[in-house]
Amino acid sequence: MSTESGSFQASNTIVKYFFGYVRSQQTVKDNLTTLRKLNGELTTTDQETADLLSTHFQTVYTVEDTSNLPVVKISNDADLNFDELTVMRKLLNLNPDKSSGPDDIHPMLLKECAAAVTKPLSIIFQQSFDTKTLLADWKKTVNIVPIFKKGDRTDRSNCHPVSLTSVPCKIMESIIKEKLKYLDGFK
Repeated sequence: MSTESGSFQASNTIVKYFFGYVRSQQTVKDNLTTLRKLNGELTTTDQETADLLSTHFQTVYTVEDTSNLPVVKISNDADLNFDELTVMRKLLNLNPDKSSGPDDIHPMLLKECAAAVTKPLSIIFQQSFDTKTLLADWKKTVNIVPIFKKGDRTDRSNCHPVSLTSVPCKIMESIIKEKLKYLDGFK
């Protein structure tokens, strides 16, 4: 019985990847191309659509006041280190069914190559944190993508923004978040 369920899972995974590949090869993508402007006319260019979405997203979401952010002080005995063990654990726990980020680095690739990429990633993460800078490539590859919710496809209020971020950048972010939560518990 366990052999049957194992082969069913394997065939189910193969079917999932097959249809994922077919969708990626489609020439007609389900993108937002035209939206209704305030005057009732439809947008005619991609730039016009992007500007309309940008304006809408700015009005819907608030800008946080960054002048009163708390200062996080990390003591010497609790430094934030991106050790290889932590990075390796994060890489091995990646979900291979998730999509790649805008840099086209797929989580499955990182998971399968974890032994080879753990050390370079831990060095990159540590340098980035110590110098308080993010890699230029990670900054360039952050995309805000409009996702259609429901209703009239030409109504801009029926879209919500989703940020697509590089998978390695997400790993670094999750390590920082995890360590800060740990340190916060010792106040």
